[in-house]
Amino acid sequence: MPVTQDINTQDSWKLSTKIIFRFFFVYLFLNIFPFPFYYIGLIPGLGNIFSFYYDGFEQLCLWSGKNLLNITYEISMQPSGSGDTTADYVFQFVYLYIAVIATVIWSIIDLKRSNYNKLLLYTRTLVRYYLIATMFSYGFSKAFTLQFSELRNIDLIKPFGNQSPMGLMWNFMEYSDTYTKFSGYAEIIAGVLLIFRKTTILGSFMIVGVMFNVFMMNMSYDIPVKLYSALLTLMGLFLLAPDIKNILNFFVLNKTVNPKNIPQYFSNKKLKIAVISIKIIVIGYLFYTNIEGSIAGEKQWGKKAPKSALFGIYEVKEFIKNDDTLPPLTTDTIRWKRLIVDKRYSNIQTMDEMFIRLKEKTDSTSQTLNLISYSDSTDIRSFSYKIKDSIYTFEGTYKCDNLKIIAKKKEREEFLLINRGFHWINENPFNR
Repeated sequence: MPVTQDINTQDSWKLSTKIIFRFFFVYLFLNIFPFPFYYIGLIPGLGNIFSFYYDGFEQLCLWSGKNLLNITYEISMQPSGSGDTTADYVFQFVYLYIAVIATVIWSIIDLKRSNYNKLLLYTRTLVRYYLIATMFSYGFSKAFTLQFSELRNIDLIKPFGNQSPMGLMWNFMEYSDTYTKFSGYAEIIAGVLLIFRKTTILGSFMIVGVMFNVFMMNMSYDIPVKLYSALLTLMGLFLLAPDIKNILNFFVLNKTVNPKNIPQYFSNKKLKIAVISIKIIVIGYLFYTNIEGSIAGEKQWGKKAPKSALFGIYEVKEFIKNDDTLPPLTTDTIRWKRLIVDKRYSNIQTMDEMFIRLKEKTDSTSQTLNLISYSDSTDIRSFSYKIKDSIYTFEGTYKCDNLKIIAKKKEREEFLLINRGFHWINENPFNR
């Protein structure tokens, strides 16, 4: 951010400073809106306004992609879990385009204005609270190990070379609760520091450091949140920009830095009290919803979520189909190599190393197991099972074939990655 003036104290801004501020005001506003109206969604009529706003931008995005960017394929507006879809890039192009046009028009009609001190004050407040809400959301999901929960059973047996770059990074984070929580606490602390204007500079430094690290991980491991992490980093730089001269003097030039003048929002005492009260309510709400939601998430899909009675990895020793024992040939597409039962979904690994993803329903009382296809709910593998001396015997039918599968459960603690643990003293590097 090339804004080098302390624009909180300057009566008159440079022309370049005013132009840069106008651009970033429009660009950041387009990316942030309709925040903070998410939190007052009960106000009548707002839903219709937001729907009209989103629909209008979607149509503008589709038109721009086809006519300005010459995108020949259909742009999907449906959420997919990725933040780097074609639509996301086109939206950013549209936002930048609008910001440039708006800056030119604004500069022409508001040529004689000397500064935007008041507007900057409120813009920084909007950006601060957007970052606070975002950092709390990301931070608490890591502090409660929801975003990176735990290594799945399938992760323990999947060949290293067959993992995607994103899957590798996800497993790296999931392995260590310590590092995951540390990264979450860093995001939460950055958000807390932004609550108070006296600590905004320190909080902004943390935002830039934390989010630029996230951006580089997204770039390095092909994680589709590259655009958003870059935007959050940019917001941190925007908050630092007015103080860049003091930052350089203090950290680089070893010069004296005077205390920062923090302007008041209002001079009226009652308004000040009202604003402080609203601030306490908003921050309290953010803390409560994130902590309460994280605790609930832990129980629903996190580490405290219930596990199936058959949760685990089962190495198939014998596979009998219609009284015919199939040999463990590595080219066989029918014989099972493993059954992997995880929390959210399960897998059958065939001898040719292919995985069939399935929904799993186990009744430990009747000792029955149903494996249901994700694509076809009528495609069901039904088994009864028995356990004797750690040997599991599954018997059932599938597509008119009688199946009997004898398997031995492999405990998670048998894997070196799980049982190695942490050691303060290492006489030699244990790098396997």
